[in-house]
Amino acid sequence: MATRKAAARGAPTAKAMYTETPVPSTSAKPAQRRRSCTTDRIICATHGRAPSRVGRRVSFTGVHLPAPQLRIGVLVDQFPELSETFIAAELHELRRAGHHVRVEAERHASHPNPNAAAELAVSYLEDDERPRKIAALIWLIGRHPVRSLSDLLSRRRWRREEEVRRLRALAPAARRLSHFRAQHLHAHFAAGAALDALRLGQLLDLPFSVATHGYDIFQIPRNLTGKHEKAAFAVSACEYSVRHIRSQLQPQHAVRVYKLVVGVDGDRFRRRAPHSEGGTVLAVGRLVEKKGLRHLIEAVALLADDRAFERLVIVGDGPLHQELAEQARSLGISERVEFLGSRTPAEVRDLLEAAATVAVPCVVASDGDRDTMPVIAKEALAMEVPVVASDAVGLPEVIAPEWGRLVPPGDAAALASALSELLHLPLAQRAEMGRAGRCHVLERCSLSGETRRLADLIALARGPR
Repeated sequence: MATRKAAARGAPTAKAMYTETPVPSTSAKPAQRRRSCTTDRIICATHGRAPSRVGRRVSFTGVHLPAPQLRIGVLVDQFPELSETFIAAELHELRRAGHHVRVEAERHASHPNPNAAAELAVSYLEDDERPRKIAALIWLIGRHPVRSLSDLLSRRRWRREEEVRRLRALAPAARRLSHFRAQHLHAHFAAGAALDALRLGQLLDLPFSVATHGYDIFQIPRNLTGKHEKAAFAVSACEYSVRHIRSQLQPQHAVRVYKLVVGVDGDRFRRRAPHSEGGTVLAVGRLVEKKGLRHLIEAVALLADDRAFERLVIVGDGPLHQELAEQARSLGISERVEFLGSRTPAEVRDLLEAAATVAVPCVVASDGDRDTMPVIAKEALAMEVPVVASDAVGLPEVIAPEWGRLVPPGDAAALASALSELLHLPLAQRAEMGRAGRCHVLERCSLSGETRRLADLIALARGPR
């Protein structure tokens, strides 16, 4: 029912979908052509351009027609989590574009990102006390009795794969979103927040969308197919994950899954100082198996006698901290491996500026968990730092020889060789690689461009008004 209603509103379907067609360089103004990178066309298919409507079809024209002012309810499991800075960045960019945003989070972040929620309207389901829940439930049933009964009956389907929140617990969010006059619901991660968005959309007769990122696709895909079937559209961060999701869906649903890059703010991630002669290798990420840090530590142990290598700096926290620290000690390189723990985006930016290269050695974990497109790779390129990454998941879509190196995942020797190669490059050549990488990110993976694409998809899902 929700899918049919969304289609009736003009949601992106087989008859109204994105066709990602590169814009010929001759369509750009001369100054724009001079700034462009000649290799940009071969890696990132999003082009940082927003779609315009042609009849009921949507194609990239290179000319942005702004989406109308939107009122968007955003559903997340926790907020503002330090390891999910891209969510807050997207919300602030939506506000800068003139849209109204309200966040409904299940719980407060366990590792909060300082000031990320500033100027955002945020409510937490865990803060709703019993009287508020009961009052909201009475309001919801009184206003939408049939939909409330339908939600109760549908819970059995979703409960087969995940815990389903009681309607009483969800009712305060429904009331807040109704008073906010939300026009669309957008969920990050296809976990509990996506199920909440699906149910709230049916209760309030609103289209909803979902953005998937990694573990929710490969490690714990709970009701993944059902959520995508009910969504007006869905987005994921790279072609790698988009292909996987589409392969799980019937064609009529698969056409509503799009690639939407997690964009980078080129103004925030901009060099303030020239490249240094140092030999620091930087890695940023949670200390979990899929980040491949065990292989990185093994790789830098092979570089112990390499004069170009100075130290490895690891930013992030997680369950493997002690194990990784012990590995560095057992390899005799503990003095050259620094574990800094979690850091704010501003601190990560400063560390990027001091790094000679960034390592993103992702692997597929033993339980199937994996990254899709680590944001740190794009942040490093925006800071003009060459990247050495695994030839896995979505990383080949953003790393090219002109600004980085790809190596087989889990191959410490290949990783050490690539790091050594970049560290031994003349400083001017490394800086030139960095500039090419920044050019690529700004043109293909910008925060503003990708957020405009999201707003346009939402506007299209609503249909004409």
